[in-house]
Amino acid sequence: MPFCPNCKYEYNSTVSVCPDCNENLVETLPEDIEDGEIESEYENWTPICRLTSQQYSEMLVEALESKDIPAIVYSGAGHFGSTGQMGTNSILPIGGAYTVMVPKEFADDAANEASIILGDDWEKVRMH
Repeated sequence: MPFCPNCKYEYNSTVSVCPDCNENLVETLPEDIEDGEIESEYENWTPICRLTSQQYSEMLVEALESKDIPAIVYSGAGHFGSTGQMGTNSILPIGGAYTVMVPKEFADDAANEASIILGDDWEKVRMH
């Protein structure tokens, strides 16, 4: 059975492209990182906000990274991003929100940037 290399879902053999990620399916998945482990030089990741849109969360991560603030998105189906891993482990049920996380030492700077980017929505989505 083929798998999506992005979301890691398994499909039947008649499917060749993931309908969610638009990625070509592969026969085997690469070996995963240990459960809960994030490959990074940073150890203490903390959530700064929870968004309901994958696009907004990816936009925010891209903006934070442009300011040299490391960030990942942890989704209802697992976390992903340049320092994250894919998988079925989650802090929210599938279909849940997208939590933007940064190392604790960057939390204040990330919150300031996020408030500028998200405007009035910041107060609704920020995590205290």
